[in-house]
Amino acid sequence: MPAAAFDGLHPRLLEGLEKLGVREPTPPQERAIAPISSGENVLLVAPTASGKTEAALLPVFDSLLRDHGGPEGIAIIYITPLRALNRDIHRRLVFWADHLGLDVEIRHGDTPQRDRRRQASRPPRMLITTPEMLQAVLPSKGMRRHLGGVRWVIVDEIHELAASKRGAQLAVGLERLERATAGPFQRIGLSATVGNPAEVARFLGGPHPVSVIEVEVDRSYGYSVEYPTPTDEDFDLADTLSTTPRAASRLRRMRDLVRGHSSTLIFVQGRGQAEALGHRLGRVDPLIEVHHGSLSREQRHMVEDRFKAGELRGIVCTSTLQLGIDVGDVDLSIQYLSPRQVSTLIQRVGRSGHSPGRRSEGVLLAAYGEDALESMVAAGRARRGELEETELHLNPLDVLAHQVVGLALDGGGIGEEEAYAVVTRAHPFRGLGEGEFRELLGFLASIGLISRGDDMLRRTKKGRMYYYENLGMINDERRYPFVNVVTDRVIGTVGDEFWTLRARVGLNVILRGRVWRILQIDEDRGVLHVIPSTDPLGALPGWDGELIPVSRAVAEEVGDLREAIAEEMTRLGSKEEAVEALSGRLGADEAAVRAAADEVEAHLRMGFPLPTGRRILVEAYDRYLVVHGSFGERVNRTLGCVFDAVLSDHDLIYGWWNDAYRVLIEAPRRLDMHDLGEAAGWLFGLSGDEVEARLGEFMDARFPFGYKMKFIAERFGVIPRGKTLNARSLENLYHRYRDTPIYRETLREAHQEKLDLESAKRIMAAAASGEIEVAKVLTREPSPLARHILEKYADVEELMASAYAVEDQLEYMRRSIGSRTVQLACMECGGWSLRRRVRELDERPACGSCGSRLLAVLRRGQDPEAFLALARRLGGGEALGDDEREMLAHGRKTADMVLSYGRRAVAALAVHGVGPVTAYQVLSRMHQDEKAFYGDLLRAKVQYMRTRQYWDER
Repeated sequence: MPAAAFDGLHPRLLEGLEKLGVREPTPPQERAIAPISSGENVLLVAPTASGKTEAALLPVFDSLLRDHGGPEGIAIIYITPLRALNRDIHRRLVFWADHLGLDVEIRHGDTPQRDRRRQASRPPRMLITTPEMLQAVLPSKGMRRHLGGVRWVIVDEIHELAASKRGAQLAVGLERLERATAGPFQRIGLSATVGNPAEVARFLGGPHPVSVIEVEVDRSYGYSVEYPTPTDEDFDLADTLSTTPRAASRLRRMRDLVRGHSSTLIFVQGRGQAEALGHRLGRVDPLIEVHHGSLSREQRHMVEDRFKAGELRGIVCTSTLQLGIDVGDVDLSIQYLSPRQVSTLIQRVGRSGHSPGRRSEGVLLAAYGEDALESMVAAGRARRGELEETELHLNPLDVLAHQVVGLALDGGGIGEEEAYAVVTRAHPFRGLGEGEFRELLGFLASIGLISRGDDMLRRTKKGRMYYYENLGMINDERRYPFVNVVTDRVIGTVGDEFWTLRARVGLNVILRGRVWRILQIDEDRGVLHVIPSTDPLGALPGWDGELIPVSRAVAEEVGDLREAIAEEMTRLGSKEEAVEALSGRLGADEAAVRAAADEVEAHLRMGFPLPTGRRILVEAYDRYLVVHGSFGERVNRTLGCVFDAVLSDHDLIYGWWNDAYRVLIEAPRRLDMHDLGEAAGWLFGLSGDEVEARLGEFMDARFPFGYKMKFIAERFGVIPRGKTLNARSLENLYHRYRDTPIYRETLREAHQEKLDLESAKRIMAAAASGEIEVAKVLTREPSPLARHILEKYADVEELMASAYAVEDQLEYMRRSIGSRTVQLACMECGGWSLRRRVRELDERPACGSCGSRLLAVLRRGQDPEAFLALARRLGGGEALGDDEREMLAHGRKTADMVLSYGRRAVAALAVHGVGPVTAYQVLSRMHQDEKAFYGDLLRAKVQYMRTRQYWDER
């Protein structure tokens, strides 16, 4: 590649590049340096680690070096979404700062006061900061006077900001900054690949044109979907890690991948997953650590630095390492479970193979059939470059309130007309009506945040305090622990939403894949006390902190892929041939395709049509109605709201839930064919206008406005941030602000983030007209696809306790018991013992010394020599103590069972919680086949786990 982009740079920059060993520009640098040098506003879109930062900074430094007479003060503001990125960028700029004699400093929430005072008296030429700290700087008398010379603003990872309220706040902040500068500054945005770069460019530029430079880097991406299946090693590993063989197989595969590479990032969807997975992986490889946003800054920095230095082989991380934080070379990215979003997958896989020309490798590990399908679809769309579009928040009123107060603080006040002009120059507020703006001003004045008079907006003391207490747009949410009363251990936490809206004594909750019943709520301490429950149906998911929503496009393609698998099985006449044929096309191993095909085959075997984006399946089972539709989370949530309003008219709904592929409705009674027909008719006979009206009814009657309004009210400053409100206080909040901008913003935010009314209207109209087929089935047992939601999002086994994890997996239990090691001792001769796996024993095990079958099964950890010595002492007539007699009595009971039932007795006694009495009860049923035998063993084990607080093992 020619180095023409570097040719015109200042000699000192060329010297610096030479010292760094950089001789040729990367593709983004080749494309972007010249336009930025010419003063264009630019959005540079390119993959992670392709040299975007230097593409922006080199021409900016070049202009700064050539302009000796420029004004003093801050010339460059570099904005990143994370403080960790600030640190990273500053570390990378140390060389250039020293080489060019340039002052570069960081300012964020943790910057010490002495550094802030120094910046106010001797400002740096380049300030690295966050959107929130820009908000703090703008009204500051000490810093505002240094903003007049700002000529360049660079927004890094702009795609992360654009779709959030932080982005709307930043957009207005840039227009406020322009009021403080001598003239328009140059705007430069750096972005990973996005679905709609033109919209992100408009977000960056506001009223100014922005050139979009999209760069394809010579770097290939590899996406492979894997579905690990258990081996004999995994059954042993499952025992060691207290998990299931299926989970152990995924852990083992991750361990092997990490060991097969020098540096691996393992991405998960949340902090809970990161901790649970990191804990178990750390036990099989101590060179794997955890990184997420709830860890201390020092802990995160330590993990980053150790990984970069090669002291760690792997990091289990959340989105904290999805952005461009420098952790050195990464040669593999693992996505644990579906990434759910294509853009997320591309960014995560892009963290590996950083250098141009290297391949970015990503392995997606799936846990069940639908997870494998979703992973295959996400990987396929990533290969084709079909990303989700960035959706901006338009006219968010809580952001507007904060920015209006900020404008009143900037420089001592502002005219109302000018304030409106400044705000509407920001792209997210371009459509804001003047009437709505004036109404907001009146509300802010009524609560004392601004003063109005003579068409001017002026500051108030209360407004200043509010402004600085609400620099951030992220909710302050308290965490509440679940405590298992059996062990007095914390088993997880939930946030304000669950505590406020759902928690009640007697409620069944699913957490970490197990069902718990809330026994007590300690409101003073903020603790929920729970015990294991025996009723999984109807339980609520106890996790919170919602997962990334699956888009309609991804969900519809999952439905299409299910149908394609069915068609391929029909065409080839064999599932295995279809699996083999599809595996290569889908970039997945055969096990992943088979897991998906098994679900499809089982569903079709029940005689049910497959749900897709063109076919809705309404399935009635017991008292549940499952409406299958591959429409994505926001659409299905909207449909759930509408269904609630419709079925409430007929007293046919108790509660409902949704995911990207279904809406689950719980009825107050068992449903019959008549109920199914009527319900389908009521639900799918609505016009578009009726859908909208019914949604409005639901929002008015059942939407938790009080809870949702709490966070909006905090950002308006009418209640303190982070305060816990009880149900009555939330109800009062709703009624107090029902006809204010706080209510309207709550409704707007809900529609944007949670719902998709227009798509729902089109789908329902198509169903009413017959364009979308609506099929109906009444079932005695739920279909395989319905089970996904009936089990209520139970986490996969890595996050579960093993005793509850395989209740319907008898084959796994058989193999697991077979892999356990037991110790046998002969009570006849007292001189022989054997340590062996259960599966390696003879059907009728016998003493290798005397041939007797009177073999005791020793307790775990029991010393066989000590036991045999006791047996010999008893045979010699010696007196024994109480504990010694109990030990021999226990041994004799087990020996009698081995004598009568052989290896099956050993298998029964190898089950945790099954002692001689219970084992005898199971064995005495004389099972005709192993399935019945292991079924009874499993029931005995579960019974023990449910009641173990009341009895000792026996």
